Amino acid sequence: MNLVRLARHQHPAPPDQELRKKGVFDSASRHIGHVENLYVEEDSRRLRFVDVVTSGFLGLGRKHCLVPVEAITDQAPDSITLEVDQRTIESESAPSFFNPQLVPDERLQRATREHYGYG
Repeated sequence: MNLVRLARHQHPAPPDQELRKKGVFDSASRHIGHVENLYVEEDSRRLRFVDVVTSGFLGLGRKHCLVPVEAITDQAPDSITLEVDQRTIESESAPSFFNPQLVPDERLQRATREHYGYG
């Protein structure tokens, strides 16, 4: 699917909501980071992936993790909750997502969806 990264002044198409800067919690209610970027389908602007930046210990070891929107189970005014735990998100087996300024290609999209069980 053709994705684009939304610029700061752009928003996903309804019913999707603006999620950037919201805190991210895992399935055990542990705070793991925040949403940095949104990736949407180019034509419909339907939200497909979020870029979760993990907090790391004392701010060290911050990491960008691509997460499919299907993993979001709950949204609050200032946070989202994922149906997976922190280990799944930060796993060494998770597909590498080093440059969030670039749009994830088809291979990375597929690998990410499979990692989270949506393949």
